[in-house]
Amino acid sequence: MEEKFVTFRQNPNIDFLFGYFGDMAVPTKQGGYKPIDMIETNEDGTETILKDFYIKKPETNAIAKFKDYIQGVARKRFNESNIIKMPSDVQVHMSISVNKKRYHEVDVDNLAKTVLDCIKGIAFEDDCQVSSLNVEKHVHPMNVNGILIAITKITDERKGLQFSW
Repeated sequence: MEEKFVTFRQNPNIDFLFGYFGDMAVPTKQGGYKPIDMIETNEDGTETILKDFYIKKPETNAIAKFKDYIQGVARKRFNESNIIKMPSDVQVHMSISVNKKRYHEVDVDNLAKTVLDCIKGIAFEDDCQVSSLNVEKHVHPMNVNGILIAITKITDERKGLQFSW
């Protein structure tokens, strides 16, 4: 299959821009917990079933595979010298391409959470640094999966894309 290349011109108010097109879909961690039966043993030896206890499900293969992939992409843009360290805040923009079938099946907030969890520790130290998050999901004209991630370090001089005047 012939590779096609597209040139992106980065907005000067964005510090880092990275992503991919045509590869795997961004998975979600939706349903990451499952109910379990907990039994409390009372002092008299009787047992009481406790409700509303949950355990975290192990990561699915799709999430682990995506995490490895997006971390590899992010590491091409970030290293120890340019990771955005606390207490600095960051502004994150995500444009997520999904196929037509998945568009109405997946929640945009769950997509964003998966991506933020994957790039924390690489792009920025912790996702608590994200002071502004703009996420869009759409169907790509070629019906392919992909994601573009733009990150801006917020400073006194640089307030992010919406304050670039």
